[in-house]
Amino acid sequence: MISGLEDAQAEALGARESLDSRDRADGFAIRVEAAAEHELKLESLDKSGLTLMSVQEADDEGPQEAVVWVPDGSVPTLLRKIDEFTQNTQSGKPKNAALVANIEQIERATVASLWQEQDPLPDPDIPVWWELWLDPALSATDPVETLRRLSQVHGWQMSPRTVGIGHFRVAQLRTNMHGLTQILRTNACPSEIRKPTFTEEFHSRELRDLHRDFVVDLVGRLHPPVPGAPAITLFDTGVDQEHPLLRPALLDAHSAISGEGPDDNDARGHGTRMAGLAVFGDLESALTSASEVHLDHHLESVKILPRRTPDTPRPFGEVTATAVATAETANPEQVRKRVFAMAVTAESGQGVNGTDGTATLWSASVDALAVGTDVAVTHDRIDLLGPPEPGQSRLIVVSAGNVRDHRATDLVDENEPAAYLNLCDTSRIEDPAQAWNALTVGAHTELDHVPTADDFAGYRTVATPGLLSPHSRTSVMFRDAAAMKPDIVMEGGNLLVDADLTQVSGHDAISLTTTARSHHGQLLTTIDATSAATAQAARLAALAYARYPNLRAETIRGLLVHEAQWTDAMINGVYNRNGRRKIGAGQLARTVLRRYGWGVPSQERVLSSTTSAVTMIIQGSLKPFARDGKSVRLGELKLHELPWPREQLLDLDAEDVHLRVTLSYFIEPNPGRRGMLGQHTYASHRLRFALKGPFETMQEFEGRIAQAAQAEDDARTSIRPFDADRNWLVGPTNRDRGCLHADIWRGTARELADCGVLAVYPAGGWWKYNNSSDRVGRSVTYGLMVSLTTPEVSADLYTPTAVQLGVPVPAELHTATDTAIPLDARLF
Repeated sequence: MISGLEDAQAEALGARESLDSRDRADGFAIRVEAAAEHELKLESLDKSGLTLMSVQEADDEGPQEAVVWVPDGSVPTLLRKIDEFTQNTQSGKPKNAALVANIEQIERATVASLWQEQDPLPDPDIPVWWELWLDPALSATDPVETLRRLSQVHGWQMSPRTVGIGHFRVAQLRTNMHGLTQILRTNACPSEIRKPTFTEEFHSRELRDLHRDFVVDLVGRLHPPVPGAPAITLFDTGVDQEHPLLRPALLDAHSAISGEGPDDNDARGHGTRMAGLAVFGDLESALTSASEVHLDHHLESVKILPRRTPDTPRPFGEVTATAVATAETANPEQVRKRVFAMAVTAESGQGVNGTDGTATLWSASVDALAVGTDVAVTHDRIDLLGPPEPGQSRLIVVSAGNVRDHRATDLVDENEPAAYLNLCDTSRIEDPAQAWNALTVGAHTELDHVPTADDFAGYRTVATPGLLSPHSRTSVMFRDAAAMKPDIVMEGGNLLVDADLTQVSGHDAISLTTTARSHHGQLLTTIDATSAATAQAARLAALAYARYPNLRAETIRGLLVHEAQWTDAMINGVYNRNGRRKIGAGQLARTVLRRYGWGVPSQERVLSSTTSAVTMIIQGSLKPFARDGKSVRLGELKLHELPWPREQLLDLDAEDVHLRVTLSYFIEPNPGRRGMLGQHTYASHRLRFALKGPFETMQEFEGRIAQAAQAEDDARTSIRPFDADRNWLVGPTNRDRGCLHADIWRGTARELADCGVLAVYPAGGWWKYNNSSDRVGRSVTYGLMVSLTTPEVSADLYTPTAVQLGVPVPAELHTATDTAIPLDARLF
């Protein structure tokens, strides 16, 4: 180990001699390899002058390894600590064991050491684009300026803007691997090297024209939105601003692409197709109806996809942030609720086929924008500035991404009715759909009409009604710790296969009707896949904003998830005849939640409650962390007293009731890949919910929750599972992924009658572990949805609940009281 460190330092010092003095680093990066079947003590590699840059976990290819920045002045200390490992302390243990014990090898870091992708490194002689994550704290000079200077000297291409997110500055640069190796020897040595995702031309199928008379008739029945109504802000290829069906809803159209106007000049008009669904939903019902059509929301468009691939491509993280700023600053005097909708994904992320759930620049940018981080745009850089402001949170709806290049033999198997699901399950969700704060939308289908034309004789649909659309990707192959995605699914159409299993085809009959770019007089067309699903989900969110104008972005997201339902086909085999869960919670999470999310929300359920299924919406806040002297501890929990109609529940006695709970909040991302625990965890804070047991006192309940919070916070303490947790469908272990948690409690009405208190509490995050002075003590907001249903009996739960709350009947929004309880030592 000592010789490896000394060789790395000597190589670094030798490389500096040929550098301009402005580019010389005052340290160097080393690769630290763990001994086989052991883990490095990452905390020890991130203190005493050392900085942990990135971590590669152990896999079949080799042991765990880390890249560490070693300042020149820290080398003697590190050498001494390694040398002292051969000596014992007074207790008989080797000195500095935490740092040294599991290290097998130290050597100079290379491009391969910093490469974060599962894809192999490119050919070393071929220039390609690289994404460099720079940590300005590693150098006394600006690493971006060094990169610009080196690019000019060597003739490398560099993106004109860098992105600031967290404490990183992210730059894109085009060179070969030999050029990248030169950068590693300078003060612009990156902490991580990734493959960038750039904007590119988006393609959809050209579909048939529909009759102009239908459009003229519908235009005559249209009523535009009122001033100040919510808006869907569409990030796509632009929009046809002269389309007669879109003009009444369209507020503004802009472009985030330099030199291009806001019009949809995509050859297949993808942005205009998205716009039609975003405004109307499936147009067929509006076109064939004779009723008046009242629009409840506006449409905005910001073009983020260029007509042609530019010479200097731009990273999607930068383009998305620019698009948000473009929409919000166009009319700063007009404050309105917005739903940002983006059905644009990168074909590859961390892996060859989609992402593994790990954050990228793009997904972390989406998370930062959603949580309310401010956006600052200048001529050469864009910064996502913290800390986030809860009142500025943004609802961003993104698609899960599409399965491409279908082959009939992958979709249909005579011995397996839903064989195509294997393809969907191995096609991982695409970047940035893994973003924690986004509402990620997959596609299901109810469309199974086979065209009657002779050309389609013998064809059949791939998916049976109620199942996943064959276009949609899933997170079944994600790591267990990754967020559950998608969150919901919406209609995305089907596919057809011929009898010989040689042809796969889409068709208007198994797609959704929408607006077409009218460059050849065509006004109507069709759209499918997760683009169609995303546009419909954005519309549903905008309708919810119009109905509930006081709800925050995280609450609207939670409401759509809360009111989603699985179809019978989705959960076939999950339950036995008596309604009890047939499979384990882990299998449920993998085969249902990671494929369908929480199912399909409907406009009726989102916008109204019924007498047998009442939904209460609670918008709360708490301080997850508090300062205790020089240290930071968990802050407070919130107790919500829920106004159950207790007498009605007791009357129902042994009848089954379902309690559905959804907790939605936004986190501030920490996107560097330096491990997912401790101070390097991705989430700024984590929130959890728990229900009081029927036989628990309030003191016992508060104590149990405080113990659970502390146990998860230190990740070392285990507590006995609570007996009542068996009533939850998913359970705490599987539902606590990401920052959108939902579950269903199933039991008898008598059991639930005395469970009238719900707790929301914190469980750690990087705000706490990093002792962030400008974050600790800040309040965070959350949306909590609670529904009580009686599936087998017709009992009026709505009226007694509304009466107890003192709200009119019928009521549109229900609230419940809450009490803040300090999470201090008394409760442990």
